Amino acid sequence: MKTYLFFDLETSGLDPAFDQVLTFAGIRTDPQLREIDRTSLTIQMRKDIVPSPHAFITHCLYPEPLADGLCEYEAARILHALFNTKNTISVGYNSLGFDDEFLRFMFYRNLLDPYSHQYANGCSRADILPVTTLFKIFCEPVISWPRLENGRSTLKLELIASENRFTTSGHAHEAMADVEALVALCRAFFGHADIWDYAMGFFDKSTDMFRTSAILPTCRVKDRIFRTAVMVSPVFGPDAGYLAPVLYIGDSIPYGNQQLWIRLDQEQSMQIDPETGLYCWAPIRKKPADQWIVLPCMDRFRKRISGQSRDIADAVLHAFQSDPHLFFATMEAHLAYAYPKIPDIDPDAALYQDGFFSPAEKKEIARFHVAGPFSRIESDKAATVLDTLQCPRIKTLGARILARNFNAPALPEFEDHLHRLTAQQGQITGYRSDAKYTLSRAMEDLAKLRQNSAKLDARQKAVLDRIKTYLDVMANPQ
Repeated sequence: MKTYLFFDLETSGLDPAFDQVLTFAGIRTDPQLREIDRTSLTIQMRKDIVPSPHAFITHCLYPEPLADGLCEYEAARILHALFNTKNTISVGYNSLGFDDEFLRFMFYRNLLDPYSHQYANGCSRADILPVTTLFKIFCEPVISWPRLENGRSTLKLELIASENRFTTSGHAHEAMADVEALVALCRAFFGHADIWDYAMGFFDKSTDMFRTSAILPTCRVKDRIFRTAVMVSPVFGPDAGYLAPVLYIGDSIPYGNQQLWIRLDQEQSMQIDPETGLYCWAPIRKKPADQWIVLPCMDRFRKRISGQSRDIADAVLHAFQSDPHLFFATMEAHLAYAYPKIPDIDPDAALYQDGFFSPAEKKEIARFHVAGPFSRIESDKAATVLDTLQCPRIKTLGARILARNFNAPALPEFEDHLHRLTAQQGQITGYRSDAKYTLSRAMEDLAKLRQNSAKLDARQKAVLDRIKTYLDVMANPQ
């Protein structure tokens, strides 16, 4: 039997490669959304994490109670087993844009398969934020929809839960309360079975690929005919009605699982970059069963797009048709584009660059896990485990696991990593060529938040006081 695992995470910051999960909550249900069981985890903050004050005033966790939680390695193994339970559909709210990437990197740096919960053993994923967007556009009466003070529409789960008086056991941004709100929202949608089933079909890879491939090509540029469609995404915002007309230009050559779509309702799409001489496109890279929902360009869908957006789309397409040479040159450049290799990328962030674990690496990973459970006092055992590892990536990640979670001696590269977190020199490079959050940045953010503390409630102010104490200890360890 298929089961849904509704879940939510609270994290130390916004960077999935470098920040970490602090609390996890999950509710497993049967296909009719009847609850089967619950899981809650609290996870210790790692020694190489500088907590973001912005994150902590959002979820209002205190650093001290986290010290009583599981170490990340133990929690990662529990969560990996939970998400990889046979026939599990893991379901979150904006999970494909946030939570799932945190899980993927957590599994990776703890030497667990980062992708198996997406496809193996009948497992898959779904994201209710795009589903909510579909209901907002096409089945609005199903729930009451909140609005912000400025009158604009919002899809924030905590505001939807409040507007509809969903019963939860805690505050918004407490993981279990958010999961309870998510389940309540899905039960409201589930009562409209035809739309619910249609919406959830977009998270089945074969169904999503079939629907996309069935869209007929209707737009001609010189001697080629292209598909146009209507894309649904909360990213497009309420002013656009969460819809955008798009043009499919083909599949990425380096990454065969990525479809490239050009948004047509932006004048930027027909502007020319003076440096490259090409159109200023920022293609949407859609993968099968991801958070981008593509609908055929039928009248009942297209009429939902504003008149202004349709006019811009017509102008953009006319520009493409008027200069097919420029159109095809821009298209070929984007189809051939490959992400640049980052030479100094940190091992924690190298998931996408270094790729899947090789057969030889998987053998060493299995040997590493079998050697556990590790203990904080068994440093000799930890050193013995490291001595058996020959694959460089596995040895580095394995050594970090032992140093982070079990107080084993750190290798020189990780000692340098820890030093750069607190020193005001050098950076730890991520997979977007970004830098890991450091102590100096946290202190700056903390100072700014305290200067504007009039906007914070008493609970948030108390959290900032705790974060100040935590950061002071990091800056001046005993």
